Amino acid sequence: MAVEALKVVITRPVTFVTGNAKKLEEVRAIIGQSIPLRSMKIDLPELQGEPDEISKQKARLAAEKVKGPVLVEDTCLCYNALKGLPGPYVKWHLDKTGLEGLNNLLHAYEDKSAYALCTFSFALDADSEPVTFNGKTMGKIVPPRGPKDFGWDPIFQPDGYEQTFAEMSKEEKNKISHRYRALSSVKAYFAESEFVFKTDDSKENEQNASDKSKKDSSVENEKGDSTPNNESNKRKREDDVDSEATEEDGSGKKANVEKK
Repeated sequence: MAVEALKVVITRPVTFVTGNAKKLEEVRAIIGQSIPLRSMKIDLPELQGEPDEISKQKARLAAEKVKGPVLVEDTCLCYNALKGLPGPYVKWHLDKTGLEGLNNLLHAYEDKSAYALCTFSFALDADSEPVTFNGKTMGKIVPPRGPKDFGWDPIFQPDGYEQTFAEMSKEEKNKISHRYRALSSVKAYFAESEFVFKTDDSKENEQNASDKSKKDSSVENEKGDSTPNNESNKRKREDDVDSEATEEDGSGKKANVEKK
């Protein structure tokens, strides 16, 4: 007999762990408003192993640090001629050898085919088993083309296209990328899950704080309305009699201190 699952209420946004502005921009463009999301840069260890296990362990570590729900992502660039390498270690290779070095890994091979793999893991908290989502885009490795401001995009040309990821518009890339495919599974999971997000209270508090700040600012402005006239009168007195203005300045300052 099936037992209906209890709904899980989540009272804070899901923390997407990244310090990469370009990656965050892509994720927000793809996921839209379907999941309440905030981003945070968290230093996590560089783990070794298979992509799914690396992603799950990072989710556990991140959830422990955040003390709440997290979404982590790992991307791999896998060369078929190298049995899937550099895979999850592509970032290390890119940092050490650059785009040319990544391209030269296949110099001795005729097979330039590759695939881009994206793995997301969601953990409700540090004690929950992370759920993993994968997305894959097939393609090939080519000499760098296009802007070089987003990882290995300039050397990956997806099948069926004459452009590299880097040469594509954001809109076009986000329709076919490995990240898009993985996030589609993430969105479907949350749509079908028993999670209920109730983060309105925090938004309301933020709005109240904003309204209070505006009100306080308005009050301060009202208090200061007479200041220009006082300054104008003071300058007039200074123009008329310099010595008297000096005495009045000293008196005025003293009066102000006494008021405080």
